[in-house]
Amino acid sequence: MNKLAIMDIGSNSIKMILVDYRRDKSFRIIDELKETVRLGEGMHKNSYLKEDRIQKALQTLTLFKNLCDAVEVDEIIAVATAAVREAANQQKFLDRVYKQTGLEIRVLAGKEEAYYDYKGVVNSFDLDSGLIMDVGGGSVELVLMEDRMVKKSVSLPFGALTITEKFELYDENNRDKDIKKHLHQEFSKLEWLKNLKNIPLIGVGGTIRNIAKIWQRKNNYSLEILHYYNLNAENVNSVYKKVSKKSIEERKEIPGLSSKRADIFIGASGLVNYLMDFTGIENLIISGKGIREGLVYDFLLEDKLPVADVLDYSIKNLLHNFDLNEKHAARVNELNKNIFYQLESEFSFAFDEFPDRISRIIKTAALLHDVGTNINYYDHHEHSFYVILNADLYGLTHRELLLAAYISASHRHNKYSLHKYNLNRKSFKDIISRKGNDKELIRKSGIILEISESLDLNRKGLVQRVEVESKVDHILFKVYSSYDLRLEIEDAREAADGFESLFGKELKFKLLDV
Repeated sequence: MNKLAIMDIGSNSIKMILVDYRRDKSFRIIDELKETVRLGEGMHKNSYLKEDRIQKALQTLTLFKNLCDAVEVDEIIAVATAAVREAANQQKFLDRVYKQTGLEIRVLAGKEEAYYDYKGVVNSFDLDSGLIMDVGGGSVELVLMEDRMVKKSVSLPFGALTITEKFELYDENNRDKDIKKHLHQEFSKLEWLKNLKNIPLIGVGGTIRNIAKIWQRKNNYSLEILHYYNLNAENVNSVYKKVSKKSIEERKEIPGLSSKRADIFIGASGLVNYLMDFTGIENLIISGKGIREGLVYDFLLEDKLPVADVLDYSIKNLLHNFDLNEKHAARVNELNKNIFYQLESEFSFAFDEFPDRISRIIKTAALLHDVGTNINYYDHHEHSFYVILNADLYGLTHRELLLAAYISASHRHNKYSLHKYNLNRKSFKDIISRKGNDKELIRKSGIILEISESLDLNRKGLVQRVEVESKVDHILFKVYSSYDLRLEIEDAREAADGFESLFGKELKFKLLDV
């Protein structure tokens, strides 16, 4: 296991993530530090980094470097963005950083910054197209992604901090028309930004995440997950109008808004609101990953291409990080998938009419059914629910993720109740239903997963195939193997009562030699 540090010196804050990574390219973020330095504050006057801001930056970077030394980091990648990029005293600042800390800072060009935002997004979403937007303190990066590749990109020389200073937005917003006019003029310089109505805006950075947090709190959203959270243009406009009417002290009291961003949040949310207004984009999807994760992927992925399937990559990453039996997980997944689709006619709804991607849901549940054993083997299915819901799993919507977590949790509990696992919040009824098709998918898929795990009880993959025959009063599982699997069959029969109550038919097994 090796350690990597990524330092990101922005106009508003300086951040660092610490990453454990392996030769197989799996990794996990083990720590994150952030300090609001406001390095770009006051730069609109003379393009110089101010001395008090430089001192704060040096203190922060010294702290970060000392931590890297303490945990024995193998590699440090330190980058600077808009404030340092535009600073007239850039070289003096870089020299002082190196002299005090030994850190060599790479100043990213605007398009490089946009590229790493793209790398963070494309490797954590299964979206083919979208307009990526990263709102920083001193710049806005925009990337038009088509077929998972960069079509157009740009870095605009203004951001949350500069817009706030330009229009004096530290208190209430009395210049909304001026802001809209100014931003529309700036966006109009980019011909390719017009008429992008049929793609989502993918929002990167703490500012845009704060928009989502405010909306989630307002609506008592039951998951505290931001990655892949959706808002529409009306929601974003509502947040912007709300904060525009409040003083800085009142903004600090808004649930979901970081008090450290309260002073620049009117300008920040205005940037997002008026980009959506200008382009006609109706849907904002929140990304929890951006430039720092993009630098991690760029470091690890030698061919530099996006990962082929972000869900498969993140599941594999989790299996490696939790040191799970990957062969057993793969065999259970294959058995589960095979049995599940053979029983499709026993469900009351058509799979292709279900509103979510069932194949990805059951694959996630099956491959990660044992992930909770890393907390405690006993009741590990319950721990699996929490891990699946809170681990970095990409390529699933919140609803798909929650369904997968519930199915995984059901694989050892015949009398499983959807009232469990509300995690001290209200139930998840705003995302899934505790009755109807959702409940049926969870309960029946859970018991199929339980049977699939039993058939690989010895972890040796002795089952060659399973054929399912559905009769009027029973369902027969014909298990083919060259080995004596009586113990596996006996274990699978433990699910018989639950199976019969769910499917309305007796569960039978027949062991056949290959």
